[in-house]
Parts: sequence; structure tokens; C-alpha cells
Amino acid sequence: MHGLNRVFLLASVGILVLLVVACDKPLAVSPEDEERAEVHAAFSLPKLNASAALSKLVITVTGSGMDSLVKEVLVTDAGPVRTSFSVTAGKNRRFDVTAYHDSVAILAGRDSLDLVSGKRADLAMKLGFLVPALSLTPVDTTVTKTNTFTTYIVAHHVDSLCTIGAKLRFDPAKLKVTELGREDDFLKKNGGAVTQLQFSKDNTAGEVKLVLGIFPAAKSVSGEGRIARVVFQALDGPAADLTLSLDAAEDGDLGMYDKNANAMAAYALGSRIQIQ
Repeated sequence: MHGLNRVFLLASVGILVLLVVACDKPLAVSPEDEERAEVHAAFSLPKLNASAALSKLVITVTGSGMDSLVKEVLVTDAGPVRTSFSVTAGKNRRFDVTAYHDSVAILAGRDSLDLVSGKRADLAMKLGFLVPALSLTPVDTTVTKTNTFTTYIVAHHVDSLCTIGAKLRFDPAKLKVTELGREDDFLKKNGGAVTQLQFSKDNTAGEVKLVLGIFPAAKSVSGEGRIARVVFQALDGPAADLTLSLDAAEDGDLGMYDKNANAMAAYALGSRIQIQ
């Protein structure tokens, strides 16, 4: 009987020692107990034509002491895209954002934020082009009815650009073109001359056609810059889309070509105008 009591006593002491040791060890932190911050992200995206619309944004967040976070946001239209999500707090959290058309990466950007637990952080970045493109800026703007506004045609991520042919389309019931003008600084930066083959407006059809070339071809340009400007008058709302086309299948003058007359696999991006 005394031996049995001794076994119980030793077992009790062993359990007590185990409990003491366990209390000395830090408890595992569950994801719910992590210090986190709420991130509110906003991006203003251009409008692609119907056959090449942006389909999604992928946001990747990385940083010391946290698991990588990947958030996918579906894109349904042009203009502002907003989303919010929770991220482990800490310094130098890196945000990589990529916009896709199907599986093709079109735009990308990167930024970093210091996140404080329980605090809101705002993420707003400009996305740069990863592929050759012709776009309209501003992407999303608001104007008052009867007022005028200027939109610029801009080339992005081009390599040895020598010839540009584009059509800008709009709803003539909502917008009217009042002025056209070239922006030659970018096209002339290597010392070439700009040859204007066509730059015309048709307010009945709702169309602007632009065909420009750089002469000689050896003076072609690379990078990003403005090509032209179009001044509109707002006639009626509530919204009007501006779309660009580079499709040579609909018009043989259209497309972006390098100094060797090779067509670039370029995207055309438009914008949306809110009319009050």
C-alpha cells in the first residue's frame, strides 16, 4: 500500500514539473492573435477596347516576419478600382501589383508601407506599362456639361517607334471635338522630323484619325511620351467612353511600327469621362 502511494506521489510531482516547464515556454500565436493593419487600395485603370479588356489585378504583399499574401481583384470596367484587406503589421511591407488581360501582364507597380497594428493604411500607386501601348490620359475625369477638356494620346514602352496609326472613337451625342494638336517633343527627341500623314476629326461619325511617322527611320524613338492632344466639349452625360484602336484589320493605316516596319504587339487603352 505504501508503495502504491509512493507511485501516485511521484506521478503527481512529474505532472507538476511538466506543467511548470510548459508555462515557461511561449505559447504559439494563432493568426487571429497577430497584430494586423487594414490596407485600403485604390487604382485608376485605363479602358481597353472590348477585345482586350483588363480582367484582373493581382496584389502580392511580402515582408519580414509575415507569410506572403496574394489577393486577386476582378476588374469589370474602367476607372477606379478599390479593395481592402488585412495585413500583418510591421515595417517595410512591400506591395507588388500587376494588372492582366487574361494571362498577359499589361501594367505593374511597386510600393512599400510601414503598417501599424489597428491603424488604416492607404495604398495608391501609378501602374506602369510592361508592353507597348497607346493610351489616353487622364484615365478617369469629371467635367461639367458645355465645358471643354483636353485628353492626350500617349505612347508607352515602345522600342524604336517609327510610325503610329490610331483611331479615337467617341459618342457624338455626348462629346464634340473642338481642337486637335500634335505633341512633338517625344517623337523628335532623337532629332527626327515628324511627318503628318493624317490628323482629322469627324464629329458626325464620332472619330479622330491620327497617322504620324518619324523621318528618317534611324531617328526612331523608345520609351514613353505624348503624341497628340484632343480638346473635347462635353455635350451630355452622365458618362462618355473614349476608345482607341490600333487594329490594322479594320484599317490598314492603323498600328504601331518600328524602324524596320515591323508591327508592334501593342495594346490600345482609352478612358471614361463623367459629365455633370
